[in-house]
Amino acid sequence: MGFIGRLFGQRRSPQINDDPFGRAPKPLPPDAPSFTAPPRETPPVVLQRDEIIDAKTRIAGYRFAARVPDSPHRPHARATLDVLRANNIAAFAERRLALIPVQPLDWLNLDFRSLIGPRTTFLLEWSDDPAHIDHWRDAAMSIRSAGARVALAMADSPSANDCLGTLVDLLLIDFSAYALPGFEQAVASLRQRHPQLELLVENVGSWPERRYCVSLGAAYCAGSFTVCPDEEQQTGEISQSRLVLIEMLNLLRRDADLADIATLAKRDPGVTVKVVAMANSPLLGLPQPVTSIDQAIMVLGREQLYRWLSIGVFRAGTGSPRDEVLLELALSRGRFLELIGHGRHGKAECDELFLVGLLSLLDSLLGVPMARVVEHMHLSAAMRDVLLQSEGPLGRYLMLAIAVEKGRVEAVDRLATQLAIPLAEIETASAEALTWADEALRLGA
Repeated sequence: MGFIGRLFGQRRSPQINDDPFGRAPKPLPPDAPSFTAPPRETPPVVLQRDEIIDAKTRIAGYRFAARVPDSPHRPHARATLDVLRANNIAAFAERRLALIPVQPLDWLNLDFRSLIGPRTTFLLEWSDDPAHIDHWRDAAMSIRSAGARVALAMADSPSANDCLGTLVDLLLIDFSAYALPGFEQAVASLRQRHPQLELLVENVGSWPERRYCVSLGAAYCAGSFTVCPDEEQQTGEISQSRLVLIEMLNLLRRDADLADIATLAKRDPGVTVKVVAMANSPLLGLPQPVTSIDQAIMVLGREQLYRWLSIGVFRAGTGSPRDEVLLELALSRGRFLELIGHGRHGKAECDELFLVGLLSLLDSLLGVPMARVVEHMHLSAAMRDVLLQSEGPLGRYLMLAIAVEKGRVEAVDRLATQLAIPLAEIETASAEALTWADEALRLGA
């Protein structure tokens, strides 16, 4: 939550030299029967997504990085470009920041312009080699002339510093590389010398660290903090509104009568108001406004109500922007699991997978142990096993979702094999889940 897209080809078979000393038989004569070797298989390429959080605590976009499983080497630039095109990065960049690492020579030799949208930013790798510096400048100028922005990871280099005021729009700073006094000094110096430069702080590990970076002027932060509890903003209690929403979800899962669900909703005026407002959304196009909770639940129906309640559990708190980040990550995770379940399980099991994804981040949202969350819900044994111990028949599905989000390439490969899920299907489900979560938030706003 955070994640997130992966496109796999097929695994390359290991190439072993069976005749290292040249003792193999000599080539066959020209009139020997011909044999056509099978085409060489393509190694899998994974597109890893890491969420980027802006100063208003929204998911501003993602950093995309192509990787090859079980290899320390980066994939070929052509394979990287193909993966990015397949994920329609230009369309993604219509609404959100798309940060794409690229080598200067790769930009100059290949056509990356098809990836450019209004918010596409290319992270050009730096080297102090004189020839590389010339290529870097040429690539940066070309990127800007093509309508995209240029990012640079902070480097202790006079040549790199010379480019900050003229060719760089976004500077990446590694938070973990500094002691706090040194970090403050570096940021203050940058903001004084280059006030127009946006700063993205990487490797931020907690919400307090993220707030600290924003207070110094960081435009964006990235790191593991997104799915961590925020101890400074947690009460350690589950609010009455959230308890009502959770119990409404329980009733829906048990196919309870809608009248009983309406009666439960009336226990909390805030829940009643929100459900009625949802039913009066212009998207439903009702000729007459809905005025009661009973009408609202009838109009929404079970499926829409189920989805809205899922969102409502996250939005029933203090309205913290952090809750919205966790909500989007949870919706994306739940939708991914639901899509993966299609064709393998029935509707009831797919609904359970969606709920597992959603609930798996509630402990981070509420700042309470998962056992406290689960004790308030009527869940199947399988759901309890996966939420409390990451075990049971659904355990591997949740582990797959988390591996996808975190870009754990080898784990995705292994779990996909164990679950007999084609890797291309995982990529499609991941991309669709991100889109669905974004749309669900906009429709439910």
